[in-house]
Amino acid sequence: MEEITAAAAALSSAAFDYNRANYIFDARMRWGRFNTCYSMAMAQTSQYREDISDLTELTVTKADTYHTVGTICFFLNFELIVDGSLGVHGPAPPGWLMGLYWANVCIAIMFLVTFTWMAMHSGARATAGAAQMRTHTMRLPIPTPKMLDMARVTGNSFEKQRVHDVFRIPFAMRAGKESEVDEESGKRIPISDRRMPKWYHDEVEALRKDEGGAAPSPTSVPEHFELYRGLQQEWWCYDVYSRIGILFWFSHWLTSASLYSMCHCFTELRILWPAWTVTACFVTAHWGILRLDITSKPREGSLMCLPIEKIVPFVPVLAVFGMSIDYSVLDPTPFLQGLIYTVSWICYGIQLAWAIRLYDLAAPQRSSEESPEHAGDAWSPMEWPLPPAFKQAVYLVSAPKYLEPGQTCLTQEMKAAKGQKGQTAPQTKARECEPAMLPWKLFRGAICTTISMWVLIMFGRGFEQINGERFLLKQEGRVERWPS
Repeated sequence: MEEITAAAAALSSAAFDYNRANYIFDARMRWGRFNTCYSMAMAQTSQYREDISDLTELTVTKADTYHTVGTICFFLNFELIVDGSLGVHGPAPPGWLMGLYWANVCIAIMFLVTFTWMAMHSGARATAGAAQMRTHTMRLPIPTPKMLDMARVTGNSFEKQRVHDVFRIPFAMRAGKESEVDEESGKRIPISDRRMPKWYHDEVEALRKDEGGAAPSPTSVPEHFELYRGLQQEWWCYDVYSRIGILFWFSHWLTSASLYSMCHCFTELRILWPAWTVTACFVTAHWGILRLDITSKPREGSLMCLPIEKIVPFVPVLAVFGMSIDYSVLDPTPFLQGLIYTVSWICYGIQLAWAIRLYDLAAPQRSSEESPEHAGDAWSPMEWPLPPAFKQAVYLVSAPKYLEPGQTCLTQEMKAAKGQKGQTAPQTKARECEPAMLPWKLFRGAICTTISMWVLIMFGRGFEQINGERFLLKQEGRVERWPS
């Protein structure tokens, strides 16, 4: 009997020492796991803060570039208007060409002011949104002293464990299965076949957060991406139409610069061939930028189905042809005069068609399906009605809607609810709101003004062609009014 008692005491002592050694080992692992988990979560949150900075800098950098370009453009535009005054050093060019010139140069100013102000709004709003997220939402998950105390356990905590776990004989007495408390019944239910001691369940209940969040899944995405995509609704449209505005400005400015150059060659320098060569340079540049930026077909149901962007760069070629006849040594026969007027009306018709085409190119259109994401390519969600013609030229990048395979969000795991509740909890999604389409409405107003300008100038040209050039104005002097 004494031998049996001694053997039982020896077995109990060995089991006690074995289980206590396991407990001390698990306590060290618990402390190390806690610190490693939070260190990795803080590193990942720092990466998320860089994500916000990178997405914001894309818009801000473009806005700064547009501002720089806009400053230069203001100078170039007013150079054509002020320093390049036509008719100061000699007779003014013919009225049909001055109509083309002044309409183009003034339309260019309109788009210049429009895209500069839109770029200012996009850069300022993106900076404010990123600052708000980085200072309010994207904070490092630094553990508090209370959390550190809960993660640290002492050796005498082993005395509070279950008798079964304290004196469990390895291999002979198996530990209980991993389980969790069912909220409805209040009882513990197994959730896996892993065998875990009670102190493991105590660790899960004490250290694991339960903020009611959704557990990570293949379709989930980090919270900051969803929040940021909701913020982008407020400035992406400004970003897009400031980029399109630069193209529309350059299109009209290149045409007006070409027309001014040929006027200077014909009216002041009296040279023919340089007028043709400088026109060729401007036409080539104009055709090239339209080819680079207009990458796709415009929206469905277009007002102007013809690809006028392939024709409008050659308006100065027709104009220089008409000026060559108008300023030539040929006798001004009715046939030649009619030919010049015919060429001018073709130019005006092309410009009016181009103004209508601008509406089709800039008009937004919603996508019916999500476009695939490719590494290195611009991407935007289907909720953003981008102009199809410029979809690949605006270089817009939105926050992704899903993570790449193999990636996970540690912060989302730490906030996830326990058990089945985490699987059924709703995912954080971007706020549902209609896109801020005010920039398109303003841009549409500028395009409608462009169309109206060409209609008015064509009416004026028809009136003067019927009644005579400059019929309503005195050639010299002015009408005096009292008390002058």
